Amino acid sequence: MFPCLGASEDPSHALQLMDEFHVAHLPIVENGKYVGIASETAMLSATDVISSESFSYGNLIQGRVLANEHILDVLRVASEFHLTVVPVVDAESNYIGAITLEDLVEKLSQMQGATRKGGIIVLEMNEIDYSLQQIARIVEENDAKILSTSVSPGDDGKIEVNLKISEPDVNAILQSFGRFGFDIKASYQEPEYTEDMKKRYEELMRYLNI
Repeated sequence: MFPCLGASEDPSHALQLMDEFHVAHLPIVENGKYVGIASETAMLSATDVISSESFSYGNLIQGRVLANEHILDVLRVASEFHLTVVPVVDAESNYIGAITLEDLVEKLSQMQGATRKGGIIVLEMNEIDYSLQQIARIVEENDAKILSTSVSPGDDGKIEVNLKISEPDVNAILQSFGRFGFDIKASYQEPEYTEDMKKRYEELMRYLNI
C-alpha cells in the first residue's frame, strides 16, 4: 500500500504523497526496477524552480536493503542515509516494497522487549570483561530472565550493556551485580511497581503514626 514514484513525475504530487504518508522520502521505480530515493528537500527545490512541470530525478539517494537482510541492516541503512523510508529489493534490483521508520521502530521495540513488563539495568564495563554468560547467570539466580540485551559505546572507552529483565523489581539483581563487582550505571523499574511501593510505604507510615 506504500506509494512509489515514476522516474519522471510532478514534484508537487510527490510532496503531496509525502505529506499524506508522513515521510520525507519516496522510492523511485521504473518498469518494476528500483532506481533510487527522492527526498522532500529535492522535491521542494524542484517545485521552486519549475513549479508543476515534469521533474527528472537526479542525484538520487541509493540506500536500499535486500529482502533477506536482517532488521538491523534496515536500521543501518536508515541511519546511514537518514531515511524515513527504506526500499526493499531482490538480487536483480526488482522493487518489492518499503519499510517506513514507523515500521522499523515497532519491530525493534518488539525485538528489545520494550512492550513487555519488566525492569531495565544498564551496566558499564571494559569490553574485555564482558561476559553475557556470567550476566545471565546472575540474573537467573534471582529467578528472572533477560528479555533482551544490547551493547553500546560508553564513557572512557568502556561499553554499556543494556538489559531488559523479566521482573519489574530489579533490586535483588542490582545487589547481586554489586557483590560481583559490576558497575551499575543506571536502573529503571516499572512505574506500576514504583507506584505500588509508594502506596505500601504510605500505608506503613500511617500505621507507624498510630
